[in-house]
Amino acid sequence: MFILSQIFVIFALIAFVFSMLSKQKENILYYRIPFIVLYAISFALQGLWVAFATILFSVVSTIVFYRFERKGEKPNFCILMMFLFILLLINYLSWGGILDLLPTGTSLLLMWTFWQNNAKVLRIMVLIASTSMIIYNILVLNYMGIIVEFFIQILQIIAFVRYDILKKESLIKNPHKK
Repeated sequence: MFILSQIFVIFALIAFVFSMLSKQKENILYYRIPFIVLYAISFALQGLWVAFATILFSVVSTIVFYRFERKGEKPNFCILMMFLFILLLINYLSWGGILDLLPTGTSLLLMWTFWQNNAKVLRIMVLIASTSMIIYNILVLNYMGIIVEFFIQILQIIAFVRYDILKKESLIKNPHKK
């Protein structure tokens, strides 16, 4: 099962590449769905149930946020709070120990991150969440997960430079260009 779980992580990485190299939040959310599902399955195959449940629940919120984004709207704060409460409930019901705080905390952070509308903040928060998951993957010996999270960090930095730093420099040089 361990080898199969690592294969799922590789496919998750491919989906993530498409997600984070997208410019618009709508596309980021769209490609995030297969990434989440594949990554969650990899944790289930290792018997890491809290990581599986909290990450898989993120699919629900991502689909909801994606639908709002396609309409050009933002889900209200009550929807976010409901999702956060459900995540905490999942953690409580499937608690296996202190280590479970890492995937739960990461999921809570990402839930808020994908709820808000700032793509720059999104990229920074994904870097922070990825660092948390690197620690978790090291502790549970999920080798491909460690590699994926480092790859995620590299992609986040590339996206940050490409869409935030270079775009800002371009606007400084040519303020009439948007």
